[in-house]
Amino acid sequence: MKRTKPPKQKMVRSKFNGIAYKPSYLEKVVNPGSMPGKWNKSMGALAMFFASEGLTEKEISVKLNVHECTISYWKSTKPEFLESLQKGKLVYTLRVERSLIESAVGYSHPDNDIRVVDGEIVITPITKHYPPNVTAQIFYLKNRARDRWMDVHKFEGQINHNHLLDLTNKTNEELQILKTIGLVELPEHDGSDTD
Repeated sequence: MKRTKPPKQKMVRSKFNGIAYKPSYLEKVVNPGSMPGKWNKSMGALAMFFASEGLTEKEISVKLNVHECTISYWKSTKPEFLESLQKGKLVYTLRVERSLIESAVGYSHPDNDIRVVDGEIVITPITKHYPPNVTAQIFYLKNRARDRWMDVHKFEGQINHNHLLDLTNKTNEELQILKTIGLVELPEHDGSDTD
């Protein structure tokens, strides 16, 4: 009987560094290791739209059906993609800022009050008022007027201390140690002081 070697197995490189499972956010991604092969000009516009809706880069990668590393790759190699992504993030940031300011100062908006009166539906136009939010005011002032509203005030300055040490009762070893740590012996008393 002739002994045969088992067939050589093709070595397959894992895309997840040896991890046997696939992360849950990649369940719907068809090609998780995709690099620039999926790139087209519309990716920048889509990324800008998704970023302006408040999605994170990880969520954008799922929407674009690419790995999140591809988003990083495109940001570093495609300046138009990076610019579109930054514009989208800026749009959402400005929207959040406007909401914070409205919340800090209070706001009103028209609304309808719907009630049933004597079996009839009555729609009454009203104006809803929202009072200023103190937490939003504090947050806004601490960031926009730091010099007046921060809890911690920092003062910078320099203080020089001159200390006189009594070295009369120190041994030679103690004086040597004081020299090594930077303390200099005082000059000998020459007796010229008058009290």
